[in-house]
Amino acid sequence: MDPLSAGLTPIPTDVGSRSRSRLWRLAFGDARIAPLSVAQAVAGAGDAFVTVSLAGSLFFNLSPDASREQVLLYLIVTVSPLAVLAPLIGPTVDRFRHRQRLVAMSCYLLRGVFCVAMSLTLFQLSFYGFALGLLIVGKASGIVKQALIPMLVHDPNLLVTTNARLARTGSIVGGIAAATGLAVQRAVDADGLLLFAAAVYACAALVISRLRPPAAEFEDDLPTAFEYAETHAPPVIVGSIGFMAIRGAVGFFVFTLAFTLRQASEPKWVYAAAIGIYGAGAFIGNLLAPILRRRFSDQQLIALAIAGPMVPTVVGILGVSRALLLVIAALIGLSTTLGRHGFDSLLQHRAPAALRGRAAARYETRFQLVWAVGAVVATPISFPAEASMAVLAALYIPALIIFRRAANEAQVFEEEVSLDVLSRAGSRLASAEESLASAAYNVAVIDAMAAVDLARLSDSNLSMLQECFDLSRLRVIALDHAVDVTEAEAIEAVSLAKSLLSSARVESQQ
Repeated sequence: MDPLSAGLTPIPTDVGSRSRSRLWRLAFGDARIAPLSVAQAVAGAGDAFVTVSLAGSLFFNLSPDASREQVLLYLIVTVSPLAVLAPLIGPTVDRFRHRQRLVAMSCYLLRGVFCVAMSLTLFQLSFYGFALGLLIVGKASGIVKQALIPMLVHDPNLLVTTNARLARTGSIVGGIAAATGLAVQRAVDADGLLLFAAAVYACAALVISRLRPPAAEFEDDLPTAFEYAETHAPPVIVGSIGFMAIRGAVGFFVFTLAFTLRQASEPKWVYAAAIGIYGAGAFIGNLLAPILRRRFSDQQLIALAIAGPMVPTVVGILGVSRALLLVIAALIGLSTTLGRHGFDSLLQHRAPAALRGRAAARYETRFQLVWAVGAVVATPISFPAEASMAVLAALYIPALIIFRRAANEAQVFEEEVSLDVLSRAGSRLASAEESLASAAYNVAVIDAMAAVDLARLSDSNLSMLQECFDLSRLRVIALDHAVDVTEAEAIEAVSLAKSLLSSARVESQQ
């Protein structure tokens, strides 16, 4: 029967496609960022395969004492050289920032190559060298992601939402891949699972090739003072210290948990449950981070992340049950996610585009080394469960007190500096207007841009506005001695600078 003749409203044929489109955007974002989201999720599956392979070969298949030696060797061999090699990653990523898509593809392909090499050298000394390569390239891949996200997301208030979406989707795919890896490993062993991971990384490289980042104008010769001011500003430094405490606690907790449970002859399912609960807590953090960010600042997110696991670890000093252990695992997972998103957002909208790679590499290296220190402390010594909780409490409580005091002082400093730099920016803009009146048009453009450079110390969001890109283009023309800036171009530059300084003043008053 014809639905119209029966008095029924026909169902549009494209309802299903629109529904699927909404689900796709919810999971992976809009068309600009979806290729990055999908590639990160696919690479997360590869990471899960690698983790399952190493856990089965380096930990559970060995005696507790041998496990300690193997894990300690793995930590030392792979993490120690990272302190030397990591400073090279950031400048390399920044150097090729105009070709970030190709850099991302290369990172995924290299991770696949290292997985193949690791599968051929399992339980040999050379295995640790290839593991180091995989670790470094993995960090480089994360740094490329850090640099790409601000290019694809123009509203700084959406950075936490975007980072959380990528992490949330990656967690789902990684969890499915981990369960699949456990099943597959029974048939193909650890080396075969590493080959599966290599194939998955190759798929991630294919997906990222569809990414089309916008062609933004970068400044290749930022002043050293500007670089230092933006990437070493008090809020960034304080935020990094807070997240370092979180990362150190995670490294200690994961490894002391593993060896404590094995020493107590607990069944494997207890450790698996704790890791699963930890992952569930991290996933919940990815859900909560965008909601909390609407009410709290990035620094307040980090403070919440430190405070979350503090109370149950204090309770654990009196005695640790399985239920309390699972609660602590969940809260530490939640803490890690909230702290990560808070700091990433803080750095992404503070670091200039030309310096995002080296800034991300600098801080990520510190976080990785602190995590390794926590793991190394937990690995060679058999801590009773109550003593482990005491160590965690002794880390969280002072960290929260110091972080809150430092954050408050940094806020006061930022407000004072903001007023000072805006005053200097206004003076520089007045010089630009004088140069314009004197028909020194090249000088007027350069002074106008210098005023905005000062204002960006107060409001880093200016760097993302189109007016800032237009003014940067005019400065490039003004710096060319073979080209004379026209009066119209100089007037435009001064007008753009006035608009940007006005935006910075409004932001500083909020």
